Amino acid sequence: MYNKVNALVYEAIIFFCRFYPLKKYFWIRKILEYCLDDWAAFRAEVAMAELDKQIEDLHKAWDKEQLERQKPIYSEDASDGSEAQKLLGGAMRLSSPWTVDKREPSDPHV
Repeated sequence: MYNKVNALVYEAIIFFCRFYPLKKYFWIRKILEYCLDDWAAFRAEVAMAELDKQIEDLHKAWDKEQLERQKPIYSEDASDGSEAQKLLGGAMRLSSPWTVDKREPSDPHV
């Protein structure tokens, strides 16, 4: 665990150093040196939280992609002109992507 005040002080000094040359002062360098370990722990915690968020997003994308790949494949043949098929339509097929026979016309990969 780290001291949040030290991490905040370190962040504030680094921020203000962008506008003013504060690092030239001895006591500012000593404060930065003293707070460095707490700031490093704070930045590591922030980086790990961002990484965890990215991992969650990636897992959600993978799950969505997996669901998309496992959608059933629906196909319907045109009627052959007989009276029954004129009334009801042609043959229909519903198959799973992982059990599709490669010879079936319902397979989109043929």
